[in-house]
Amino acid sequence: DSMDRAGIQDGDLVLVRQQQTAKAGDLVLALIDDEATIKKFIPQDGLVVLQPCSSNPIHKPIILTHDFRIQGVVVRAFSNL
Repeated sequence: DSMDRAGIQDGDLVLVRQQQTAKAGDLVLALIDDEATIKKFIPQDGLVVLQPCSSNPIHKPIILTHDFRIQGVVVRAFSNL
């Protein structure tokens, strides 16, 4: 439920445009230490913040300086019926 406020629920299918760059505010598929995550991309003063869009306060921003790659930008999510 880390992206429920962005309309992405557990089990949904997500269409991602493969690219290695993103603009501030884009929802990205990021690879961190071989683990994929979808978060809002926020570059800040030499750092990158991957911000969850969640109604659950347990989910916290991921703050990175390096060791991550953008795999693509989310185009659309589809409910997994």
